[in-house]
Amino acid sequence: MTFSKFTIGLLILLISPNFIFSQEMRFGKYNDAEFIYSEVEFEPEADAVVLQEASYNMFLGVVLESKIHRRIKVLKESGKEQANVTLKYYKGDDRIQDIYKIKAQTVNFVNEEIQIEKLSKSDFYEVDAGNGWMEIRFTFPQVQVGSIIDFTYVKADKSILSIDGWVFQNEIPTLKSIYDITFPDFIWYKSLKQGIKTISHDFKTKTKGNFRWELDSLKGFTTEPYMTHFQDYLEKVSFQLEGYEYRELDSFGTDLNQTKSLFDTWQDLTDFFADRLEFKTYLTPKKKTRQITGLGSEGKDTLQLAKDIYEHVSNEYNYSGISAITPSKDFSEIIESKNGNRAEINLSLLAHLRNHGIIAYPVLISSKGNGRSNLVPFPFVDQFNQLIVVASIANKVYYLDATDSSIPFGFLPSQFLVNQGFLMLEENSGLIDIQSHHSSGYYVFDNILIEDESSLKRETAVKAMGFDGVYNAGLFKAENSSSAALKEKLITYQQENLNPVFVFEKNPKSNYTIIKYTTTKDIDESQNLYVNPFQLLRWEPNPFVRSTRTFPIDFGYLFTDRYGAKIEIPAGYTLDDYPEDVSMTLPSGAMSFSYKVNIINETAIINSVINVSNQLIGPQEYPDLKYLIDIISSKFKEPLVFVKNQAMSPESNSAE
Repeated sequence: MTFSKFTIGLLILLISPNFIFSQEMRFGKYNDAEFIYSEVEFEPEADAVVLQEASYNMFLGVVLESKIHRRIKVLKESGKEQANVTLKYYKGDDRIQDIYKIKAQTVNFVNEEIQIEKLSKSDFYEVDAGNGWMEIRFTFPQVQVGSIIDFTYVKADKSILSIDGWVFQNEIPTLKSIYDITFPDFIWYKSLKQGIKTISHDFKTKTKGNFRWELDSLKGFTTEPYMTHFQDYLEKVSFQLEGYEYRELDSFGTDLNQTKSLFDTWQDLTDFFADRLEFKTYLTPKKKTRQITGLGSEGKDTLQLAKDIYEHVSNEYNYSGISAITPSKDFSEIIESKNGNRAEINLSLLAHLRNHGIIAYPVLISSKGNGRSNLVPFPFVDQFNQLIVVASIANKVYYLDATDSSIPFGFLPSQFLVNQGFLMLEENSGLIDIQSHHSSGYYVFDNILIEDESSLKRETAVKAMGFDGVYNAGLFKAENSSSAALKEKLITYQQENLNPVFVFEKNPKSNYTIIKYTTTKDIDESQNLYVNPFQLLRWEPNPFVRSTRTFPIDFGYLFTDRYGAKIEIPAGYTLDDYPEDVSMTLPSGAMSFSYKVNIINETAIINSVINVSNQLIGPQEYPDLKYLIDIISSKFKEPLVFVKNQAMSPESNSAE
């Protein structure tokens, strides 16, 4: 096959994505335009592109068969890494999923000839990925810039309660992505859609039971600073079984068609979990209180008792590292082994709390990176991946996860700081808002003075509050007082010598850490003096350097940073210049910044406040956020300028 003789106008038409894929691809069939294509119009820096991908899905009885085809074009040298492919599937104990009929080949166009390198069966390697997961790995040969990587396979899935569906985006840009599924008459599903293009797409077809998405010009996803995970925002669709039809004979032997609905209400979903034998053993344990915890409750208020129970479970029970929303072992087994998955550890905590009369319930969440930016408002089980506990004590709510003893009572791991969860009650189960009431942030105070007329001394106290203290607990330890990492955190950009750092271990009741240290800097008495009042403890260097943003900014939690400094104007100097006052707020009010200088009795008092009142900021506000943090970063680098006074000479005195 050789290239046709195109006119310029036709060539331009050919290399447009719409022309390339006006017809759906077939394995082993290529058109000239695919070989010509060399740059992604909407993402010109891309080193590779998915020319087209498709998943065609049909039920064979109660097994879902998916025929998947993906074609990739290598555009730059770095794009050759696309030659390494991994296909993952869940085998389990009953071969729940399987992958077969794999065909793959590299296609090059050299000297007006198509050259094809096919992979054989021996080129595909099956690897046990652990916990029931399997991987098929293979590498395409002879891949170079301009190569087309083409592969297809079939995936069978017996687990039809939840259908994985399809993710339309890839790490590299995608020109066209197709998902086509046909449901039989006797079974029906609810769909869960995410992403603007997926939600707005008209997916209904004229064929009964058939639904189809065709999405074009999809950007590749890359990690951006201060984001949860790109998986939470990708264009995708998945499904959950809503009901099915079955046959039943009545008392007269008449064949009747019956229907069964699943998960009509949130309570149905709770009952689905709570009716499992293993789950029940945690909700209503039969053991006596002392057999469960060995903790006495005499003389303790309820909150202190809850903290003691939490400390006992988080220290004594070993987390296996497996995240789960259901237990595979009953409560008595976990008591004996003191080892379990996240559901088993946290349900054990719940049982301990309940047996001491403390109100506690399980809560299911979708942690950050699970692929759900927001929960859907109907009982879709597949959107959850973690189980935590909520406890109510003295009209205050505490969210708990006992799998990490370094996380204090009432705090959650950072990836669990989500907006909503599914509260599982005996009645009236449903979604709840998850709100953190911890006061987080840094309180910093600097006292700056001239010492011995030749040295600038800075005395600093830092108070790390709430999540800032908890998530930096490993860094803010007394034994790390001389570590390079801690010094880098405290001294970001000033050329000052750091003296020993004193770390006061966090207060277990208030959850804060205090750090005190001093720095010194030699000064030239004959020169002007430049003094930066603060060290910025966040965003240094500024992480927001890109001109645009694809995904929301997630600061994780609300915080307020307060900086204060006192600088006595040294003898022999005059304060000549200092930073101008600033007060700025994002249009949405999600973040604000103020900086103010006051001169009182030969002393400069500088105060600054950074407040984040909404931890999630949309990409549309990114330009304003970037500008605001640019201002913060530059303002913290602006010095106060002290000019050395000039001593009057005898000649000048006599002249006067």
